[in-house]
Amino acid sequence: MSETPQEPEQPDAEQPATEPSGNKPSDAERAERADAEPSDAEQAGPVEKAEQAEPVEEAEQSDKAGAPAKPDAPKSLTFRITPVALLAVLAITICATPLATTAGTWALLLYLIPLGLLVWILRTRTTVDARQVVVRTSFGRTKFSWDDVVSLRLNERRWLKAVLRSGKEVQLPAVRVRDLPRVAAISGGRLPDPTTQE
Repeated sequence: MSETPQEPEQPDAEQPATEPSGNKPSDAERAERADAEPSDAEQAGPVEKAEQAEPVEEAEQSDKAGAPAKPDAPKSLTFRITPVALLAVLAITICATPLATTAGTWALLLYLIPLGLLVWILRTRTTVDARQVVVRTSFGRTKFSWDDVVSLRLNERRWLKAVLRSGKEVQLPAVRVRDLPRVAAISGGRLPDPTTQE
């Protein structure tokens, strides 16, 4: 009779290792160990709190560093004729072109009208700072200090006039009543602000 081949022995499935009965800790010892050793949550707690505190401090520092600085008050103000007035120069030039090109050489003088208007718009201005007022017109310039100003008046163009101690009145081109608070602020209090007066 032939012998049947024996199957190789398979290792038994791994069984959980058990502590010898003699070394097995009692329930009381387990409770003492649990009390003596801090849990994972307790150990990670301070670290997590420290990590959470750092972004808050960084955010506060970034807020302080990134806070926009208050803009400084301007040292001077310049009031000009509105640029919309340049449209009038363009309109006059267009209207004068047909006559200037067909009526002869003398008709080219019509272009002097829009040219003079352009010079007046670009040059006329009033510049004020903490010390003085500078008024520039098409052909001249007037300068005076705030100490020479007695009062302001409104003229027929709704532009303001400065009344000086000498009795002379100087027109302030492009300065209107709505500009008085800014002019009063830059004068350093030498010109009262009508909006703060009762």
